[in-house]
Amino acid sequence: MPEETSTPSKEAEPGPATEPSSSRSPVVVALVLAMGAFVALLDTTIVGVAMHSFTEYFDVSLADAQWASTAYLLAMSSVIPATGWAAQRFGASTTWIASLAVFMVGSLLCGLAWSMGSLIVFRTLQGFGASMLFPLMRIIVVQVAGRAQMGRMMSMMAVPLLVAPVLGPVLGGTLVQEASWRWAFFLNVPITLAAIVLSLRHIPNSKGEAPGRLDVPGLVTLGGGLTLLILGLSDLAKGTAVTQWPVALPMVAGLLLLITHAVRAAKAETPGIVDFSLFRNRHFSASTSITLLNNFGLYGVVVLVPLFFQEAGGKGPLGAGAIMVAQGVGTTIAVLLVGRVIDTKSNPRALVLIGLLLVAGGITAFASADSADVSVLLLVALLAQGIGLALAAAPIMVTLYHSLPATSVPAATTANAVSQQLGGAVGTAVTALLLQHYAAGGTSAGFASVFWWALAFVALTAVPALFLPAGTPQQD
Repeated sequence: MPEETSTPSKEAEPGPATEPSSSRSPVVVALVLAMGAFVALLDTTIVGVAMHSFTEYFDVSLADAQWASTAYLLAMSSVIPATGWAAQRFGASTTWIASLAVFMVGSLLCGLAWSMGSLIVFRTLQGFGASMLFPLMRIIVVQVAGRAQMGRMMSMMAVPLLVAPVLGPVLGGTLVQEASWRWAFFLNVPITLAAIVLSLRHIPNSKGEAPGRLDVPGLVTLGGGLTLLILGLSDLAKGTAVTQWPVALPMVAGLLLLITHAVRAAKAETPGIVDFSLFRNRHFSASTSITLLNNFGLYGVVVLVPLFFQEAGGKGPLGAGAIMVAQGVGTTIAVLLVGRVIDTKSNPRALVLIGLLLVAGGITAFASADSADVSVLLLVALLAQGIGLALAAAPIMVTLYHSLPATSVPAATTANAVSQQLGGAVGTAVTALLLQHYAAGGTSAGFASVFWWALAFVALTAVPALFLPAGTPQQD
């Protein structure tokens, strides 16, 4: 197991979460963490490409096959709220490695699935494993990096979030077309195994103060409420009317559970699954709000562009994926620069606003396009979007922690991850509804309307960005 270190207790009155917890190379740790997160995100995009193959192989409808993705998403939503407690109870690195192991076993079983039902069950197991990976990698970064290198590490953490959706369709299309849908899952096994071995070698296991017992009622009300709400939104995205029970029942039940959780948390003497007192911190509140809106609005950017080239331009998954490489190049360029900028002369507000402006410019180019033919303008727009997405992502993750004490990092990460999951689910549903309404015919004019809506969502994201610090924030 990884070597263990400990973080200060509350009695020690720690300063901001900025001191590194070990002498391990932050860059090496960041690369190992990025590997684990990348394979989980890559799996999600590859499975999207393989969906049609599921319908043919198992002789099921597309609605049935989509449960392979829905089950994965619901499993993630139900477990994410327990991340902070698990990181404090067992150590972030130990929990990270256990999550990778569960994901790896789930991937192997998915590749061996013999029916649609078994695939859905194994995808659920995969989702349980993937659920904590993204919040845990941020907890570990804060423990290892220190203020001096946090920006560079957080920039590296943005790579899997932005590159996987670009690479996934290309790799997924190749695997499904040239081999079998099973390799969409078998591919995960050696990469995840390598991430586990490297994590054991390079990531120290840092425990915080004893977290006490897991708040099971809080987990049920928050995790269950989030899961039911996302279930309703998933059915809404598939075209089910909001008044029909597959949408209305889980959404109402989910909202009631979330309200129950909020009321219960307000009366509790000690923080539960989510520490709502964190929202008194202005920088944390702004960062978390942007996270929710980013996943609500910018998710549409990642989804809309490939669909635009496929539905309105007649490109196949491989062709659309190849075009998206331009966005990946932009992301790479930004990542190489933005982390060092954050660490040396940080102005998170300016970086995020510039990033959103670049994304808005890229969306405007697509909204104004007369056709879905590949042009220099659209490729430049993709490059700008890639740079903008990276510029907007990394500073948000840094400002989330800079003004918080070390003991608040697990709780802050959990709250932020819940916002991220909810924003992504709402963004998926809204984008799907807009596509159904405007772009059902697969025309460039129909997609233009959806792109204008996406532009409005990006503009909305700029509002909380104005409340980010103009310099490196200090502990409140």
